[in-house]
Amino acid sequence: MIRWWIFMLQLTELFVTSVVHLLYGFYIFSTAVAGDLSQAWSEGFFKPAVKEEVTRGTTTTTTNADDLPPIVLIHGIFGFGKGRLGGLSYFAGAEKKDERVLVPDLGSLTSIFDRARELFYYLKGGQVDYGEEHSKACGHSQFGHIYKEGHYPKWDEDHPIHFVGHSAGAQVVRVLQQMLADKAFKDYENTSENWVLSITSLSGAFNGTTRTYLDGMQ
Repeated sequence: MIRWWIFMLQLTELFVTSVVHLLYGFYIFSTAVAGDLSQAWSEGFFKPAVKEEVTRGTTTTTTNADDLPPIVLIHGIFGFGKGRLGGLSYFAGAEKKDERVLVPDLGSLTSIFDRARELFYYLKGGQVDYGEEHSKACGHSQFGHIYKEGHYPKWDEDHPIHFVGHSAGAQVVRVLQQMLADKAFKDYENTSENWVLSITSLSGAFNGTTRTYLDGMQ
């Protein structure tokens, strides 16, 4: 009897969280469409005047964008990365404002483990390797998408990255950092937790719900 009640409680939790994520996904999608249409309309009808100013006798010090670490934005469950839905943006167009902002398109409903592996190869390049042991245990292919060129191939301890994770995306970054510390990527023996410069969580589900463990968080 107790087991039955526990099963019903877990089933109810799964149903409620699924409904919440579906509604939130619809909200993100609808606001993104509205935002893109509004931006296109504004750019088409209201072109701001450009005023040029020349300053003489002053010296301006600029920082090369290549010297700044990139900021990687990780979407949550039912989310999407740059390019999957055309011009729609999960992060309200943040990637359009700065070329150093990266928004990888990871699996929307895959496990935290799989998404962390995908994120690594998205940045470094190469074919996604989920690991032989993990793949056999979960019953899926060991290899996935091939990134012919990484989005930040020089990523290492001397060139760390800022990560921003929304919802389940925050879990992905934490698992990735643990993988880096454990040197869990084949042919990359020099990885360490110091490859991550910072982790910023936007409504990330860490230890406040049992759902994190169902999603693969340890």
